[in-house]
Amino acid sequence: MNEETEKILALAEEGDPAACAYLGNEFYFGWNLPKDNNKAFKYLTVAAEYGHPTSQFLLAFMYGSGRGVEKSTDEAYKWFLRAAEQGVPEAMFNVACILRGRGDTEAAKEWLIKSANAGYDTAADALDDLDDD
Repeated sequence: MNEETEKILALAEEGDPAACAYLGNEFYFGWNLPKDNNKAFKYLTVAAEYGHPTSQFLLAFMYGSGRGVEKSTDEAYKWFLRAAEQGVPEAMFNVACILRGRGDTEAAKEWLIKSANAGYDTAADALDDLDDD
């Protein structure tokens, strides 16, 4: 581990949200550090609780997929919603998918519209499919 990463790790261990977001991403994707779902979950959780939208999105994805944590659609929804409310188009789309799966088509449609308006093409396609139903 290089000196820069050691400094970031020290900050993260003190609870610094930006450092936790950085390390959460690094451990999640394995870019400059080896992939480690447990460490990704640990650091992403801290950053997400501080309101970091990308960390909220990744944490939601971990819960939704069961990657490194027990799968929980309720927890995934909670974190996708927090990220969506901060303008993350992919999170808006995932909120819509969960709501549609729960049978709340109207709320799902609202989130698909928001996601599509934010430029997420997959949401626009899903909205077209929803209108065809």
